[in-house]
Amino acid sequence: MPWWSWILIWAALIVAAAAFYGLVGWRIFRKLMATLREAEGAVSRLGLSVPAAAVPLTGTSEQELGIFDDPTRAKARYEEGKEARKARRREHRVARRLANGQPRALRDFPDL
Repeated sequence: MPWWSWILIWAALIVAAAAFYGLVGWRIFRKLMATLREAEGAVSRLGLSVPAAAVPLTGTSEQELGIFDDPTRAKARYEEGKEARKARRREHRVARRLANGQPRALRDFPDL
């Protein structure tokens, strides 16, 4: 076999592989578009609307990203939140125990 026949064979194999991958890609694209059309139809039948942008509620302050915050302020805010959550849990625990007629634990008295 002459050397140029190998070039023709490999060229034909590459063209055939490219055609095969193109066909598979086109079929996947068509199936994806059909799936997206079905999803769009389902959303319209359900009457759901996708919000354009997240709008902060009135009365709430816009929080800055934690990565841009001062580390000491972030630590202080974290500690304040931690104490607030701890106090809220204590209040719920005391209310539950009073409602069930159970005695309060010593840890439920914050001043002790």
